[in-house]
Amino acid sequence: MMQGLFATIAFDYCIPGQAIPIALTADVQLHHSESFYVVNNFRLKGKTGASVLPEIQLKKLGNRWVHKDSGIESELGTAVGKAIDQLPKRA
Repeated sequence: MMQGLFATIAFDYCIPGQAIPIALTADVQLHHSESFYVVNNFRLKGKTGASVLPEIQLKKLGNRWVHKDSGIESELGTAVGKAIDQLPKRA
């Protein structure tokens, strides 16, 4: 399990109903006492400024990434989760 992880991830996200992917970056941090990730500061790749999406909290259940509060998958959560899966594992 990753402990104390803080990283910036890059991923493509397609807005539901749109076929054009948008390149985004976001900051991700593993919560210190529970196994979930806080994801915030969503930005267009290569841009600075305010976040273009609100903070989300995700956890992995089996092979699925779900929102911590609802337990439901989303396209955004899946895209972010795939990027988290690509981060180097830490002991």
